Amino acid sequence: MRISYRHIKRYREIAQVMIKYGFSFIIERINKDNGSKVDIDSTEPVDDIKKMTSGERLRYALQELGPTYVKMGQILSTRRDLLDKDMIEELEKLRDDVSFFETETAMKIIEDEIKMPVDEIFESISSEPIAAASIGQVYEATLKTGESVIVKVQRPGIENTIKSDLEILKRVSDSAQDVVADYNINLKDVIEELSTQLLRELDYNYEAINAVKMKKMFQYSEHVYIPEIYMEYTTKRVLVMEKINGVKVSDIETIKEKGWDPVKIADIGVKSFIMQVLTHGFFHADPHPGNIFVIDKEKIAYIDFGMIGIIDKKTLKHLNQFAIACINKDVDRIAYVLYEMDSIDENTDMESFRQEIMYMIHYYYDVPIEKISFGSIIGEVFSFFRKYRVKMPSQLVTLAKTIITLEGTGRMINPGFSVKGISREFAKNYYKESLNPKNIAKEKKQEAEEMFHDFKSMPKQIKGVLRVLEKNNLKITIEDVKMRRIEDCLKEMTTQMSMSLVLAALIVGSSLIIASPNLESSRTIKIMSFFGFFTSFIVGILLVIDIIRTRISKK
Repeated sequence: MRISYRHIKRYREIAQVMIKYGFSFIIERINKDNGSKVDIDSTEPVDDIKKMTSGERLRYALQELGPTYVKMGQILSTRRDLLDKDMIEELEKLRDDVSFFETETAMKIIEDEIKMPVDEIFESISSEPIAAASIGQVYEATLKTGESVIVKVQRPGIENTIKSDLEILKRVSDSAQDVVADYNINLKDVIEELSTQLLRELDYNYEAINAVKMKKMFQYSEHVYIPEIYMEYTTKRVLVMEKINGVKVSDIETIKEKGWDPVKIADIGVKSFIMQVLTHGFFHADPHPGNIFVIDKEKIAYIDFGMIGIIDKKTLKHLNQFAIACINKDVDRIAYVLYEMDSIDENTDMESFRQEIMYMIHYYYDVPIEKISFGSIIGEVFSFFRKYRVKMPSQLVTLAKTIITLEGTGRMINPGFSVKGISREFAKNYYKESLNPKNIAKEKKQEAEEMFHDFKSMPKQIKGVLRVLEKNNLKITIEDVKMRRIEDCLKEMTTQMSMSLVLAALIVGSSLIIASPNLESSRTIKIMSFFGFFTSFIVGILLVIDIIRTRISKK
């Protein structure tokens, strides 16, 4: 697929940056496959760049390419199922290191979006932004009604830039597929997933709805607070949210000065996360220290709801079965659960697969859980999955990444924090939810409805099978079971059986002739008996040779 003419300038910029950081082979492959005539200077990377690792070169290239690629790198840094640990660690260093855009421009965007003058919406608004990111920048303000708020305003032109970059990526994905073949990555699917997430982040309504849903989940909680979203002033490019007055969870000194217990705060964070996952199947997927504030000795608040994870009950059930199988060191059960999840490739070497699983289980099983880093385990598991082409549902990948982030945040608050607390709470709450009579009744009702639906659709399915039979469309199935080989086996078996019957008949017949009282009086009878035994001997030799030949040919 050729690069669109309107994207030539941007493609040239991307190509130059990629060549600068030593990725010229990618550009050469894309140009060859697309028949590109774009004039691009091919220069060798400078010595300083040559000394960098592949991960470092990729990080610097993405930073230089701008907002779309920075965001892509940040999203890819969560995909431990796709990339190696070294690459992930470099991508995690990506930051939205961007300049501010003019406040005058931001005010114009607010007025265009809300259809009201700024001074009619806000009593006051900061003259300078307090933070800037690749997609937008943030201001402090006070509404006319007196509430303190945070105002996020999207960068001018950022939507067109991102959509242009995504279109280029989609057009070159087929050509670049071979470059990532060793990573078992379907580049087209990855770009499609990145595209979906980036386009959602371009719409602040999506983040607002996430926050509203999260607030409803914690509306009666004494330990978790979700800021108010002012939907009347929120649009695709502007988000107005209640300002949280608290202490960042990373500010440990201030937390201790206020007499708040970091251990209790970490415990609240874990329990709130478990509730999100198990009770609602909807969770904050980016619980890093900058997105959590402590507002009281026993109360935290979440902000920034652009990245949300969703997980269904069926996937949670598979996850629990997988965990139990690991605890029981049941390798066959682990393989079965992965089959149920459609995660194992049909060409997987199952013998090696089982052996490596057994090794990992035995390696970690007897290690004290306080000594284990969940991040390290996940990293090794995902490395194993890449090796054996195990495809994990994106829900579980997001959940694993969130737990890793949560563990890091928990250890920042409390150095003694370990994954033990998360796993213990997770197991306790999972079984509590599973054994809840209300949930059991709901599950059984759903199962009954599914069975009823299957029963209703069965006549239609049978009719479809009969139609296929009527049209004699079973030829492929017969060929798939190697009918010709079956025919050969039947021929061999029939031949040997026939020879055995002839042999038996000759022996029995010759024996009866010999036992005849007329044997001595008739020379003809003597000759017939001798001929019968001789023939049976020849037939027996031929039968043995045929059996031996058949067995040798099968080896």
